[in-house]
This record gives sequence, C-alpha cells and structure tokens, in this order.
Amino acid sequence: MKPTEAVMLTEYVQACCPQQVIGEYTPDAWFDLLGDLDVADCLAAVREVCKRQPFIAPAEIRAEVKRLRTDRLSREIVPAPPAEVADQPGRYRETLGAEIRKIADGRSVHRAIGALVREDDPPPTWAEARAKMPAPVTLTPQEKALQQAAESRAAREAAESDEGEPAA
Repeated sequence: MKPTEAVMLTEYVQACCPQQVIGEYTPDAWFDLLGDLDVADCLAAVREVCKRQPFIAPAEIRAEVKRLRTDRLSREIVPAPPAEVADQPGRYRETLGAEIRKIADGRSVHRAIGALVREDDPPPTWAEARAKMPAPVTLTPQEKALQQAAESRAAREAAESDEGEPAA
C-alpha cells in the first residue's frame, strides 16, 4: 500500500463508519500499521468488518485480510513448480512461494482447458457422425418469441379443453 492509498482507505472507513473519528494523522498511523498489505484486500476487509460493527481498528483489518487470504488459499490447489527447478531447492522454494503469494493475492489465473487435446484431425467416424447430424436451427429473437407464444397458447387451449371451461 502507498501512503496515498492509506489516505483513501481512511476516507473509505470514514464513509462506512461515520461515527468513527478520523484525525489528520490517522492515515499516517494506518499506513505504518497496514502499509505492508494490499489496498484491495484492506478495502475488502473494511467492507466485511463494517457489516458487523460500527467502528473498525487496524488490527481488525489485518485479521480480516489474513482470513481472506487464507480463504483464497483453501479454495485453490497450488500448482507444482516446473520440472526444471525440481533439482534446485532454492529456486523450487522460491517458485512455490511465488505461486502461493499469487493465489493469496487473488491474482491466480485458471485456464478452462490446459492445452489442446489433440493436434491431428478427428477420426473419420467422427466426421461421418457429424455429417449425419441435422443442421442446427437458429431462430431470431422474434421467431423464438412467436414460437414460445404459440406453445403457450396451445398449452392453454389444451388445458381449457380438458376442463371443459375457459380458464381465467
């Protein structure tokens, strides 16, 4: 966190907790106490703590930031460092620590698909099966609305004929 972000954090606390006194030197003190933390984590912590109580202390922000980071780590699987650093204990530990910090900071990126499953063309049986499938029907929003209205009308008429009376 930068000193200017500490000022912003104390102003945010003042807005969330209007009864809390924020003095001229409060941002300086809070920067001394929270300067090693990420400002985004601190803001998230303030939001959580202010939902529970009308006043907030830097120690409560630190505790909530620790809880947030622990929660992020508990939901993730830390990837193993690459094989080329496996035989170098110092680099291995450094790489693993960097991955853990990245997850705790909320900056890990997940790929939906790690890599392409196959490089070559699919087998001929797949192409034959795809050729036998009917072409997908794409409706415009207006056509879809008309189709849904017709289905609804038909269902309503069927319900009326079963009851013998018109439905209200």
